[in-house]
Amino acid sequence: MTNVDREDLEGNTLSVYAFVVKAGKPVGPREVMRGASLSSPSTAHRQLEKLESLGLIEKTVYGTYVVKEKTSISGHVWVGKNLVPRLICYALFFFGILIAEIAIW
Repeated sequence: MTNVDREDLEGNTLSVYAFVVKAGKPVGPREVMRGASLSSPSTAHRQLEKLESLGLIEKTVYGTYVVKEKTSISGHVWVGKNLVPRLICYALFFFGILIAEIAIW
């Protein structure tokens, strides 16, 4: 896993990358448009090209895109194929401690 700058993966680019990783199979721009809730296939294509230039995904000979490598993203944690914000993990951890304290008390 490599680290990518926070500015490179945010907004639509992050949601497209998370969708491609979660799909686990080659995906095209139209499928990415639907899965990442983008406005048009050209927007999806532009984001896919940006991810390809970052070296995170690669284009197959059939014109679809697959994950080249899964990277760590600052502020997020991979749980299987799902990208979860780190603050949610902290919140769940401390909520568990609170419940344990209440149960003990």
